[in-house]
Amino acid sequence: MTFKDTLRALLLMLFALTVTHLFAIEENNRDRWTTPSKSGPDKDVPGYLVNLGPTGARATLESNSFTVKYIFKNSPAAGKLQIDDVITSVNGKPFEVAHRFGHHLTRMKQFSDVGYEGPLMDFGNAIEDSEGTDGQLALGVTRDGKAIDLVIELEKIGRFSETYPLHCKKSALLAERAMEYLSNNEFINEEPCHSKCLSGLALLAAGKMDEVKKLVYSWNTIPEQGIWVWPASYQCILLSEYYLATKDKAVLPTIQGIAKVLETGQVEDMANYSERTHGKMGNVGHKFRTGGFGHNTRVGGYGTMTITTALALTAWELAEKCGATIDQKKIEMAFNYLQLSTTEDGYIGYHTEKGAYSPSGRQGLAIVAHMLAGDKQENRDYIKLASHGLSNSKKYLNDAHADNIFAVCWGLLGVNVSGDQKAIRDMMDYNKAWLNMARCHDGSFVSLPGRDMYDKGYYMSSRLHLTAAMALVYSMGTPKLKIQGM
Repeated sequence: MTFKDTLRALLLMLFALTVTHLFAIEENNRDRWTTPSKSGPDKDVPGYLVNLGPTGARATLESNSFTVKYIFKNSPAAGKLQIDDVITSVNGKPFEVAHRFGHHLTRMKQFSDVGYEGPLMDFGNAIEDSEGTDGQLALGVTRDGKAIDLVIELEKIGRFSETYPLHCKKSALLAERAMEYLSNNEFINEEPCHSKCLSGLALLAAGKMDEVKKLVYSWNTIPEQGIWVWPASYQCILLSEYYLATKDKAVLPTIQGIAKVLETGQVEDMANYSERTHGKMGNVGHKFRTGGFGHNTRVGGYGTMTITTALALTAWELAEKCGATIDQKKIEMAFNYLQLSTTEDGYIGYHTEKGAYSPSGRQGLAIVAHMLAGDKQENRDYIKLASHGLSNSKKYLNDAHADNIFAVCWGLLGVNVSGDQKAIRDMMDYNKAWLNMARCHDGSFVSLPGRDMYDKGYYMSSRLHLTAAMALVYSMGTPKLKIQGM
């Protein structure tokens, strides 16, 4: 063997080791497998585990198998699966594709071939097959070193239509069950603003007006200056949708007041602000950009972000539909900031057009904001651009920074109001198996682990946030809200 051949062999070996390391399952999923939620309906589950769809079991994920770590009482899996069972096949098909789950998704474009093919997708697709036929989900299991076969009985609720969530009986059924799960749920008032708002919107879409009114009235106070952009925007979105559905004038002063509070959170001229850093990250800190919003309605912190800008814009557009007065210059500045932060292929960066993390939540929410702004050519052009970006982001829906449920919610809502049929099918069809895996046996949906090491969505709201989001997505066939494109 020549020196050149030897060098080539060593380089190939090094490349293989590097790829294996990047795609390997990280030990204990950054301690999340064994770190439980402190409150809510999943507080007894021993960690942030993978939900095995409506079976009622939760598991850790290995490259080619699942290991059962929790089973809900009175669920289809109860009495069938046992703790520490290793699931190696489903419906007669072994898990042959290794799941590349473990690396931190710092730059999406560096890992363009990474999806969730493997056990997650195989199991989710098998749920669809079983529910669409006799309901029998056959599992190959290793228990105490011995291979056994068992069957879990699922409900025969049929398959999703080719156009789901539109013209789809299964989608409508799952939306109804998710809304019923939320109805009179004792946790809603204790939830963070994300899930509190989305739960209220889902109840509003379900026509549960007494429950929505109670929730809205408990939130019908103008927030103090300095509140974060997130709760102010979500409060405004819920109250605005409520007013547009009911014409209850009791909420109008609060809607106007929130709109004014949000105005103070916008950077009017980036020249007025010095560069700041994000924590101890030194010279990679985020900068202030004209027209953008940061975390807080008192401009400060580490700069502006596309996600809070899109969220505030959505709140403003809905508030205007309620009759609130907002400085049009500020609205135009915010739209301009979003547009300048979007690349030619529809990618929206975290701070500008450059940036880390999966963009689906930003893309979807930007689409919703532009849709609410009216049927103008410039809005249609932007929606087409961002929808193209969502098609490119279909494999990363669940890999969001800080709160993966936020990305699932707005990514799916945004694509479904876009009117872009290719983008809709790309997002909905690729993620069908994931959505089946996230669905629990009681009609709710639970967060599934993603790749971003900073994701805290499960610990903020393991159930209600995603349940509400999917209630809204699956009810798109009969939209009741402006954010659903009504």
